[in-house]
Amino acid sequence: MNTFEGILVTAVAGVTLLAAPVRSHGVTGGPQPAALPAGVPRQYAVLAEQGTSLPASSRTNLVIRDTATGRTMATVLAPRPANSFCDLSGTPDGRLFVAETCTVSGELGVTRQVGFALLSVDGQGHVGRLRPLRIPVPGGSIVDGSAVSPGGRTLAVASPGRGNVTRNPAIRLYDLGSGRLLRKWRWAGQAFLLGRNPVSSIDPLSWTADGRTIAFALQTGLMEKAQVRLLDTAAPGSDLHRTRRVVNFGRGPHEKDFFIGELNDPDSRITPDGSRIVASTVVAVGHGKSSKARLTVSEFSARTGARVAVLYSVTSAQAPLFWLPVLWSSRDGRTVIAGENPSPSGFTRVTPIGVMTSSGITPLPGTMDGIDQLAF
Repeated sequence: MNTFEGILVTAVAGVTLLAAPVRSHGVTGGPQPAALPAGVPRQYAVLAEQGTSLPASSRTNLVIRDTATGRTMATVLAPRPANSFCDLSGTPDGRLFVAETCTVSGELGVTRQVGFALLSVDGQGHVGRLRPLRIPVPGGSIVDGSAVSPGGRTLAVASPGRGNVTRNPAIRLYDLGSGRLLRKWRWAGQAFLLGRNPVSSIDPLSWTADGRTIAFALQTGLMEKAQVRLLDTAAPGSDLHRTRRVVNFGRGPHEKDFFIGELNDPDSRITPDGSRIVASTVVAVGHGKSSKARLTVSEFSARTGARVAVLYSVTSAQAPLFWLPVLWSSRDGRTVIAGENPSPSGFTRVTPIGVMTSSGITPLPGTMDGIDQLAF
């Protein structure tokens, strides 16, 4: 189960405070609105746990929040037969969100995907009704993640192959209005898209602003380097092998990996202008009792794959249990929104939630307890 402790804005130069403290069920009074940088969405969506007991904490409601204050604007229940939401994505302007619906049963939280639903917010901040979509769950049961296009017309869905989650992954593109399948791309052979898993609820897909290019994170084996590739949705063909690899993550001297690669899960996002990949990595430096963990948020050229900027880096003697997913980026990547996956109760966090720059971090007050996923 994945929870976000808070949200932050990372700026390449200068410190930009994004949000005031929030609670899992919203803020009724509280802080004055923060001054938001240009382009940051006025609202965002979260999947909030329905309660604190084991069965209830496995199920979520869809909650829309005001970015500047953390105030809850609306709480939406999953439409029957679903009783929960299990994935979430949004357009960069914060005006449209697509959530995957599911049924969660038993104390172990056995999950079965049901379908997709759309929720919109108008220019005055009025939240519309949840509208079920005709888009099916690919393969019938498993989805690695999804991402609605910036224009809100299509939905990209990532899924593993039938019967084997480590082979033949696919990306499908659906028309949001009709549910019609527009395109399908497949990676034949061993590989998996780095998406949702028991400790991470992050979308493996991100779009450029023109709605043409999708960046996705892929690994071709547990011991292989993770990579970010670019899919041109307007180009002919259906073979993901033919997509362009732009970033290939691997070990440096005297480093060993935590989890399954230096790029841990799809903690990456292409900037809307298509010029950069923003990624969060965690590696171990040294060996045995002397080993330390290094967490870094970097930008890479989408043309050459070279690291062009380090937005944040911290080294700790404690191995981090979670990391920093990238949630939103301004057009040129000069401002990004990211959120920390906190350690379970009783563990010390490697880095606090805050505003990150190349010169350090400014922690944000408040928490987001009981939040399983967040989308801008």
